[in-house]
Amino acid sequence: MSTYTRLRGAAWVAALVVLSLAVFAAPKAGAQNVVWDGSKPAPGIWFYWYEPSFYAGYAPKTQNPERVHIELSRGNQSRFTMVLGEAELDNYLDDLVLRRTVIDDLVAQKIIVLSTNRAFERYVAGLDKAGVDDALAKKASLDPAAYREASLAIMEQLNPGRIFRISMPVERVVAAWHAHLTQAGDVSTEAAQLDAANAILPGRVNAIALDDALAASLASAASQAQAAGADDAAFTRAALEFLAAVTGGKYQVIDGNVVATEFTVIQPVGTSQATTNTAYGSLPDFGVTGVWPLVSRDNGRGITGMVDYLSNNPGYGFIPMLAYQPAGGIYYNAFHNAGIRTPSGTKYLPPEWRSVPGELNPDKPYTQLWLVSRGPASHGCTRMDSGQMSEFRNALPSSSDDLVGIPNFRNLPSCHDVFDIDGDGQEEVMGVAYFHGYKSAKHEPAYAYAPNNRKDYYAWLYGDNISYQPDGSAVLKTVPICRFIGLRKAEEAAVLSDVPLYEAPFEPGAIQFYQLQPTAFDSAGGMEFNRELRRIGIGYETNKAALFLN
Repeated sequence: MSTYTRLRGAAWVAALVVLSLAVFAAPKAGAQNVVWDGSKPAPGIWFYWYEPSFYAGYAPKTQNPERVHIELSRGNQSRFTMVLGEAELDNYLDDLVLRRTVIDDLVAQKIIVLSTNRAFERYVAGLDKAGVDDALAKKASLDPAAYREASLAIMEQLNPGRIFRISMPVERVVAAWHAHLTQAGDVSTEAAQLDAANAILPGRVNAIALDDALAASLASAASQAQAAGADDAAFTRAALEFLAAVTGGKYQVIDGNVVATEFTVIQPVGTSQATTNTAYGSLPDFGVTGVWPLVSRDNGRGITGMVDYLSNNPGYGFIPMLAYQPAGGIYYNAFHNAGIRTPSGTKYLPPEWRSVPGELNPDKPYTQLWLVSRGPASHGCTRMDSGQMSEFRNALPSSSDDLVGIPNFRNLPSCHDVFDIDGDGQEEVMGVAYFHGYKSAKHEPAYAYAPNNRKDYYAWLYGDNISYQPDGSAVLKTVPICRFIGLRKAEEAAVLSDVPLYEAPFEPGAIQFYQLQPTAFDSAGGMEFNRELRRIGIGYETNKAALFLN
């Protein structure tokens, strides 16, 4: 168990003075003679040369932008959490089948030819193994709750380790909030008000401003907390009313528990190829911090006027970019793919990765690898695994209009994302079991930052701020956390100590390469086809003309 306590109110000042003295080392430059261990397959996507692709995985999709949370944090990873509601569960299996049906039609009508790999074959086989068609056939005979349970069971089977059934005892939630409110005392300042609001479900309530009704509800609950104990019926009622209002009903109370079902994935990311000085040493820079909503890409070399922009620069792999910051002229900082291809002959790749047989033709080894660098990597963007970038786009609402304004929470480089991922009452520092980082120069891989084993990579990533328990689990010693106030502003709110590290499993997102027959894939029509293919989903009216399905 962790020995830390979450520090609030006046206790911050003393805690920050003491804990900020624990300065840990920044990531150091890599040894240019590092060669990675190849005993495991490369955690990326192999290919021959640039072609378009589509997502061929099983992540759920939402058409409701208010159900997702995106947060970049110390450790160079981004957490994506989707709170699943009735619509997401009702539509999940239909979404999976719709994507299969459209691809089957495109192949049958010779609009596309699948190439390079067999991801779509695996996708179809996965649907069959999970019994998706059988479950859909029974939909009409089941009551809604039973069907949603059947849909969720298949979702769990197809997304192992990513679906979390959250059930937190009301008594525990209310008692923790009561403790925060009584310790905080005055919650009239903006910072204290936001801390108090978000403390009702830390990491799940992410308010950056409160309207008058929420502020009044919070003030009432805080007053009751000062006047009565955590088990007071009136305080419990006020707490649950505030919870319902601040979460928009996404977290419900059923049989004495606060419940929800969440899809959470931790994505390793590359950030600015620069460092910044902090109280905790020189750390990888994040470019911009605070809350940066997704924005329409109105300038660029490709077709503009939408959030899910496709660049005609092959380095971006013809995979959507999701912009959050205009960077001058045609440039934007955005979430995008790995941004650099690593040729199979790259010196830090192990020998086992230099001749990987092609899936369609085993006699023809792959020549290129998309492998995201978890560390300083870009001019200012946030780089992701090329498959996980496709998955990210697929999970979000189909329409570009619904993408506009989705908040992108970006911590200060020193701040960790501390989150109780499974709702068991134990908060942990979010991390991911991905141990690959490298330096690039002029869009070419140069050298590895560290060996690709857990302890050597963590020694580079976390310095001496990490320790290991007898069972091999890891703990971070000094853990600053941030608060977000309005747009653009992130500031250190507290410092925790001895927080367990959660290491999410990593799997490259599944994508299928294809060749487009009616027009060049990098023409205007080809780009529109690519974009529309990634928008398919229940609740969205597909533009069949853009898919050449007239």
